[in-house]
This record gives sequence, structure tokens and C-alpha cells, in this order.
Amino acid sequence: MASLVIAVTTTASCGGDNGSQPEVPSTPIVTQPVDNNDVSVRNLTRATTLFDAAMQHYVNIEMKMADMYNPSTSKASGEADVWPYTAAIEACNSILEGYAALAKAGKTPEQGSAANYKAQLEKLYDGLEYYAGTFRLTSYTRNNQEWTVYGVHRGGIKGGAKVDGDQNVYDDQQWIIRELLRSWKITGEQKYLDKAEYLTSYVLDGWDWCIDDKQHSWGNEVGGITWGPSYCTKHACSNGPFISPLVWLAKHYQGKEDKITYRTIDNDHKRKDVTAKKADYYLMMAQKIYEWQQFNLRAADGVYLDMVGANNNIRYEEIDGVQYRISNPGTGAGGTKHTYNSGTMVSGGADLYSLTNDSRYLEDTRNLYKDTYSYFPKKNSKGTWDYAYSDFSRWFDDVLMRGWISASEIGVDTKEGVSTFQTNLDYSWQNFLQDNALPRGLTGGWSNNQAQNDVRALVAFAYASEYAMLVASQLTVK
Repeated sequence: MASLVIAVTTTASCGGDNGSQPEVPSTPIVTQPVDNNDVSVRNLTRATTLFDAAMQHYVNIEMKMADMYNPSTSKASGEADVWPYTAAIEACNSILEGYAALAKAGKTPEQGSAANYKAQLEKLYDGLEYYAGTFRLTSYTRNNQEWTVYGVHRGGIKGGAKVDGDQNVYDDQQWIIRELLRSWKITGEQKYLDKAEYLTSYVLDGWDWCIDDKQHSWGNEVGGITWGPSYCTKHACSNGPFISPLVWLAKHYQGKEDKITYRTIDNDHKRKDVTAKKADYYLMMAQKIYEWQQFNLRAADGVYLDMVGANNNIRYEEIDGVQYRISNPGTGAGGTKHTYNSGTMVSGGADLYSLTNDSRYLEDTRNLYKDTYSYFPKKNSKGTWDYAYSDFSRWFDDVLMRGWISASEIGVDTKEGVSTFQTNLDYSWQNFLQDNALPRGLTGGWSNNQAQNDVRALVAFAYASEYAMLVASQLTVK
């Protein structure tokens, strides 16, 4: 593991980016490596330093991940769910993309190599199989279908995790699909695409095809994907993240004859098979999900609410002697306006525009960038930016940054928004780096009470991913 910086600071208390925060020491003791004015190279160096340290702090030789690590006490604790484990894969993908961007620009990294992180990616995917398991599900269009998916909790053996009931959720599968597709694109290995498409079939099996009495912009079905197969509430996090991966798949199959058979529901409630070109099907479903989320969850101030509520008792109907799930009426939208719920829609709109050239998506993306930049980051007296804080929110913010970078790739000027992440990361690196880790509040520093300095794996890998994503962003976005 490369070690670049040793920082010793003293602070008064631990705080989130939006709460009471300690004052930064006027003369923090920071030992910097060689001064490198190439920000893109420096960002990748910092990304790999944070990632390597996180792998050492959180992950053991059996690829079992701790949930927390405290750099003040050098102790790890808890066991991570599949979500933070996927964040490690995300960070590794971002680093590989960073190396590729530097190579394309003719720049030389300060340390490491893409080959090292490709090998690390293989190990992470091998360890992911401890979260895999098999169960049977009766959905809106299928009865007792067997699926092998990823559970919330790690099992004792590969393929042996519990995944029935509330032990798997659709958003976890969507984040994994997203990373599988990124891994496929950066390595060219078919196995990642194959697994992504299988899981895509599983998640799309959760789309609510039950016929509504209204004609919506997404069709005459109720629409939306529940949080998981055992839930009735439909969340921004179980819909928005899926738009971009579906567009990526549609783009891959454009101009190809590859076909897929999926199931839907007739006006007489009968379930039927439909065969379509993959390019058309994936794009259609991306657009349906985008329309559903925009109609149901976008608030008056432009950013996205968290979920559409529902009575959580799953209902069924019998058609020709076969049982199927049916819709639960929604009870209205609400919940916290998390950064990631809007961030996935920025990415989704940008990707839809890049494939379709439909100006509506460009305008949506431009407006949503303005709304999110106005709503979320707040400048403070230290010259950094406050984002609302919770144990998970630093990763939520990572998703917003991704969206802003995607928007910049279609011509939306998001430099001010993206720069808030560069500013906060650099401030934290220069003032608070400890054991090659950054604090959970990022700009709030560490607590004098060492027991309060636990940092989630989810957050640690998010910081590494953000630094790495900034590499490609700076080299490609003018």
C-alpha cells in the first residue's frame, strides 16, 4: 500500500458537514509528497492511496468486509452489507477509468498500475459471491420463478446467502448491475456483461405491469419498481439508479439483432410473452422508469423525494389457475430529499439524451443540475461546502457528483457543482488525513473522543471513487 501523507491535527469535536464543526488548526502539521501541479495525476494518486488503505482497513484475506474502521484506534468493527461492498467495486472501477484517462492523455501516474487494480477487481467480484443466493419469487408476471441474486447480508459460503423475503432489495442489484457494466466496459470481459443482463432481467421482473385506469406518460400500467420483492413501497433508490445501466445496454445493442422475451399484462389481466430487440426493450424500460420517477417523485423545488408509500401487505390474484402479484395502491410521495435520489436522475437524463438526442432530456438535465446545485451545497465560512450529513450521506453525495459529471459530458456547465467535491476532498486531505483515511464528516475533522471516529466502509470507498472520477472529468470536460 502506498503511503503519501501523514497528517497530525487537533480538533475540538466531530461534526457533520452541516452541523457544529471544530475550527481547523491555524497551522496543521501536514507532510506532503512532491508538489505536483497536475491535478488529474494528483487526484488519481489520492484515490489509490485512499482505496489501498480502505482495503487494508476493512477487508480481510477472505474478502470479508468490516462495516466500520476507526483510524484513531486502528480497530475495525461490524460486518458490511452488500451495499458498501459494492462501493469498493465502484471505487476500483473508478480508479481503472482514471488510469485509462491518464493513459489516453499521455500522462504518467505517480504510483500503481491498472493491472494491479484489475487484479483487485477480480478479487472483489470473487468475494461478492458470498452475498449470492437462490430463491423463488411470484411477481406481477411470473409464478414461482427461480432467481440467483445478491442478498443484503453475507453468507457463510459462496452462493449460500439468504435472499428470500426482505433479504434482497432491487436497489442493491441495480448498483451491482451498474458496476458490472462499468467493469465490462473497462476490461472488455464478457462475464461481467452476462451477469449484468441476468440481474437486469430480475430487476425488470419487479416493474409493476398491472393495468391502470389511466394513460400515463410511461404507458397504461401502474409502473414503478418496489424497494424489493417483499415490499410495496416504491422508492427513488429502486428506480432512478436503473436508468443509466439500461441506457448503456440499449446503446450496446443498437444496430444489432439480439432479442429478448419479457412478460407483460393484457387489458384482460392475462400475462403474456413479448419478444423485442434488446436495444428497443432496454431503452423502452429506461424511459418508462424515468417517466415514472419524474411524475411521482419530483418535488415543486425540482429535487426528488424519497418514496411513494403503500400499505405493505402484498396482494395476489389468480388468472387461469395461476397466482400472480398485483399492485398495492400508493399513499402519496414523501421522505427526505437525499442527494442520490436526484443524482441518479441527472445521470439518467444525461444518458438518455446521449443516446436519443431528444432535447427534452437535455433540458431536464440542465434544469435538474440548476435545482440540485441550488438546493444541496451551501458555502460556509471556511471556504468549503456543507452537504447535509448522515452516516450514509457522503456516499449519497458521491452519486450526485456522478450525475453532475454525466451532465457535463452532454454540454451542461456543471463545473461549479463538481468543484465543490474537489474543494471538500482537498480540504479534508490537507487537514485531516489520518492513517490514510478521511473523516466521516469530511470537512468537520476528527473528534477528541477517539471512540467517535468510526468511518463506514461505504464512505471510505466513496471518497476514493470521487477522487478517481475527478480524474476523467478534468481530462475530458472543458
